[in-house]
Amino acid sequence: MNAPAHDTVSSTGAAVLARARLGHLAARRSHRRFLTTARLGIVVVALIGWELASGTLIRPFYISSPSAVAQTLAELAWSGELWYHAQFTVTAAFVGYLLGAVAGVGVAWPLGMVRLAYRIVEPYFLVAYSVPAVAMGPVFILWFGIGMTPKILIAAYFVFFIVFINTVAGFQQVPQGLLDVTRVMGASSRDQFRKVMLPSATPFILAALRITLPAAMIGAVTGEFISSNRGLGYLTREAASVFSTAGVIAGVLSLSAIVLLMNLMLRPLRNALRWQHAIDVPPLAGGR
Repeated sequence: MNAPAHDTVSSTGAAVLARARLGHLAARRSHRRFLTTARLGIVVVALIGWELASGTLIRPFYISSPSAVAQTLAELAWSGELWYHAQFTVTAAFVGYLLGAVAGVGVAWPLGMVRLAYRIVEPYFLVAYSVPAVAMGPVFILWFGIGMTPKILIAAYFVFFIVFINTVAGFQQVPQGLLDVTRVMGASSRDQFRKVMLPSATPFILAALRITLPAAMIGAVTGEFISSNRGLGYLTREAASVFSTAGVIAGVLSLSAIVLLMNLMLRPLRNALRWQHAIDVPPLAGGR
C-alpha cells in the first residue's frame, strides 16, 4: 500500500525539480538576451551620438566620425594592408605572451616552493619590476634591432612580472601548518606540490594569464610605436604622422578587436577560475 504512494511522491518531486530547472534555464537565457540587447544598445547610441557630434559640436579633425572610420577600415581591409600589418602584431603579442607566461611560472615555481630563497631575491625582482616596461623598449631595440625579436621581448616583459608575482603569491598563501601536517602524515615533497601547492596556486596563475593578454598586446604595439616598419602600431603611427584621425581610430579599433578575439579564445580560463579544487591530503604512510 505504501509503495504506490511513495512512487507518487517521488514522481511529483521529480516533476517539480524538472520544472524548476527549466524555469532557471529560461531565466538565464532571458538574462543573457537582456545583457546582449543592452550592450548592443549602448554601442548603437554611442555611434549615433558620435556621428551627430562630428562636424556639429566637435570638429571632425579631432574625433573623425564612425562613417569615416568604417570607410578607412574597409579600404585597409580591401587592399590587404590591414591583414599584412596585423599578422606581425598578433605574432609578436602571442609569442611574447607565451614566453612571458612560461618564464613567469618557471621562475616562480622554485622560488615559491622555497620561501627563504624568495625572500633573498625579492628585492631584486622588486627593483626590476619598478622599471617601466616602456623604458625597456629602446634597450631591447638597441640590442636586437627593429625586427620581431624586440617586440616579442617587450611583450614578454609586460607579461612576466604579473604572472611571476601572482604565481609566487599562490604558492605562498598555503598555510605552513597545512604543509607541516601533510609532511607528518607521510607526504613527499612531490605530493605536497601536486596535491596542495599547485591546486592552491592554480586560480592565481589562471587569473594572471587572463589579465596579461592585453598587456602582451600593449608590449608588442609599444615596440612598434618606438621603432618598426610594419605592424598595427606602425600603421597607427603613420596615420598620426599625416594627421589622419580616421586612420588612427581605425588602428586602435583593430587592436581592440584582436584583443577581444584573443580573450574569447581564453574563455575556458574564465570557467576554470570558477572551479574550486579541493586539497587532497595524502594518505598516511602506513596506508600506502
